[in-house]
Amino acid sequence: MSNTPALPAPLPELSARMKALQPSAIIKVANAAREMKEAGEKVMSLSIGVPGFLPPAHVYEAAHAAVDQDSGDYLAGRGSAALVKAFVASMKAKGFEYAENEVCAQVGGKGALFNLLLALVNDGDEVVVPAPYWASYPEMVKLAGGVPVCPTADAQHGYKLTAAQLEAAISGKTKAVLFNNPSNPTGMLYHPDEVAAIAAVLAKHPGVWIISDDIYDELVFEGGVGEAKRAAQLMDSHPELRERLIIVQSVSKTYGMPGWRVGMVAAPKVVVDALLGLTSQSFTNLPAVTMAAAAAALSGPQDFLAEQKARLVKQRDEVLAALEKAGLPCPKPEGAFYVFPQVKGCFGKTTAGGAVVADDVSFCQLLLREEKVACVPGGAFGDAGAIRISYAGKPEELTTALAGVVRFVAGMK
Repeated sequence: MSNTPALPAPLPELSARMKALQPSAIIKVANAAREMKEAGEKVMSLSIGVPGFLPPAHVYEAAHAAVDQDSGDYLAGRGSAALVKAFVASMKAKGFEYAENEVCAQVGGKGALFNLLLALVNDGDEVVVPAPYWASYPEMVKLAGGVPVCPTADAQHGYKLTAAQLEAAISGKTKAVLFNNPSNPTGMLYHPDEVAAIAAVLAKHPGVWIISDDIYDELVFEGGVGEAKRAAQLMDSHPELRERLIIVQSVSKTYGMPGWRVGMVAAPKVVVDALLGLTSQSFTNLPAVTMAAAAAALSGPQDFLAEQKARLVKQRDEVLAALEKAGLPCPKPEGAFYVFPQVKGCFGKTTAGGAVVADDVSFCQLLLREEKVACVPGGAFGDAGAIRISYAGKPEELTTALAGVVRFVAGMK
């Protein structure tokens, strides 16, 4: 009888969808930077989209009150009454009327988008995702069984898709179009006439759902609409789109609350009902504390935002000046808090540390290694000739990080 121990049986396989899944490059870079910091290295992160400010005091007061008044019960999957009312009122302030049964809460804007795609997309359906895109869009489409179709808006054209490009991308298989304004990763803002042209194309395709990711719509510096200078919306010029338009909102970016994980959806009732069905079989409800905080953010004073937008404009301009000094071309963004400079002119060059920059990935890896500055490769967003920089962090850290970027590029041969 052999004394050799039996080998353990192999584990069952994971699902096929997990084999195809690409983990978030943004989170990957952020985690690498965090690990370096924990190891004692001074790393400056320009990688993840953290707004760089905390919410107003009344938001925390509402959260504390929710803890003190905790009922211990399960809560409404749609969202608390206060949150629903606050969101409906905030949409009305932007010019859009929604009933309470046409809105619901989700776990962040990201969770809202994921569940929407699950609710709308069948296997093989196409979803138009203009590139550059937020890195999670195509992966979410694929996880839902869909096929992302990604027409590209390049730097030469300001990273903005034309109406003709959108028309060419829509086919008989198109189930939905994703529209993000202002854009992550580029910060570019579609102006009212450009949004109207996109809307005119969508109006010709009544069988296509429209998902409008509006989480940066208040972070607009130039070219907005209305007194508050929000981003132009597809319904502004074509109100008939409302019957198949789905608006995704979040308190993460506008209110400095990404960790609170409160997203909101305004949509036709049939879509909201589908989301509530998914909610009932998944996360059940958002925590009372986060809903109370989000309701306070939406319904409370909004004057803090003007100060934050002024700070972001100042930091954007500092970034653009540094990129110009480094010789990295970049269209001027008019919203959000990202820039998306082209770095392909550095490919094939050797850094001061003796390494060759092969592509966008190695550019970011070597920048992190040699200057301790973390950025995200543009390939994660559909343009491998660029990198994404998030400039919303602390001003002094941004200045130091930008000096590292300039030094890194200047040292190349």
